[in-house]
Amino acid sequence: MIETEQNPEGVDDTAVAKTTVLADVLKERGALPEPELLRTFTQVLDDLELAHGESMFHRDISPARIVLDGEAWKLTDYGLAKVGTVRYMSPERCQGKPMDARSDIYSLGVVLYQAATGRLPFDAEMKFQIMEAHVGTPPPSPRAVNPAVSSELERVILRALAKDPAGRFQTAGEFKQALEGAVRVPSPPPGSSAQPAAAPVQSAPAEVRSGPRRVKPVAIIVPLALAVAVVAGLLLTGVFGGRRVPSVTGMSGDEAAQVLRGKGFRVETDSMDDTLAAGTVTVQVPSAGERVSGSRSVKLSVSTGKVAVPVLTGLTLADARARLTGLALNPAKVDSQYNDGYGVGIVLSGGLEAGTKLAPHSNVNLTVSAGRATCLQCGARREAGAKFCTKCGYKF
Repeated sequence: MIETEQNPEGVDDTAVAKTTVLADVLKERGALPEPELLRTFTQVLDDLELAHGESMFHRDISPARIVLDGEAWKLTDYGLAKVGTVRYMSPERCQGKPMDARSDIYSLGVVLYQAATGRLPFDAEMKFQIMEAHVGTPPPSPRAVNPAVSSELERVILRALAKDPAGRFQTAGEFKQALEGAVRVPSPPPGSSAQPAAAPVQSAPAEVRSGPRRVKPVAIIVPLALAVAVVAGLLLTGVFGGRRVPSVTGMSGDEAAQVLRGKGFRVETDSMDDTLAAGTVTVQVPSAGERVSGSRSVKLSVSTGKVAVPVLTGLTLADARARLTGLALNPAKVDSQYNDGYGVGIVLSGGLEAGTKLAPHSNVNLTVSAGRATCLQCGARREAGAKFCTKCGYKF
């Protein structure tokens, strides 16, 4: 929306244009009501879906980049940012990994969280602390921050903020569809001005003449109603197009299974290591909104609440720390020892065997090479702290 201000004398050449920016709206009002959230974010998702369809990623979605253009909210400055805004960064961007459309979906999920609760999911004084939280800390429950948030909207927000891109909405269209299914706009009360006026009803003739025959309206209406009912029944039973899969990501496994079975789906469950609380659904296949016919089976991956220690041997200390941080594990104590197989600063051991399952934020000790253990020239063992071989003078 563009507002124009004029000077007291009404001179047009002094007009000042003002653009409505979502960042200013949130700063002034805090949390927005759900109907307004639906209207705002479905418009932004329409814009994002169009851009992604042209292989154009935004890379820096934040409230400051969302403006009211005429009657619709849109994103500005596509692809211009090289660094990004830390408070809205996706986990993969924080880790320097390749990004795709799902990185934009995460960033918009952060904006949706902020607009729904009035707060950011992650904030701190230091940028690296925010980045670490994006990578490894589950976001606080939106309903715990703002009890007015519905459970359905909370599930949509948490899915958009999945750490693993595979657990998020895969497209902006899927995100929009889930949001529309979660937020119910209340109907205006009867007799209110907001209620659309009823169309004028024209009285139908008692009978329709067709040549010498007279056909009563009921002869047309009843078969038509039956046909509509049959088609509706076929749609519901999955003959045409199948049933739409509801969004259950973020629910407990038991709750998700109950919802799916209540809608006529069969449920298969397996486990997946993830930083989400144990028992939480992290991935569903098919994804929410897809139509399923035939066996109508949905597979759920439920979080174990633990992550596996990765292979760290052979990595630089910096790379090992980054890999642990990316899995929500804490690189802790670093020891060193002489070793003939690895150069100085290369990790020899992660302290625990690779594959060991740990709770998020557990400490993992590292041991790095301090250089050769034996003299390359005479084979004598290196003494602690020695820079030269005490037998032949070889420089380590």
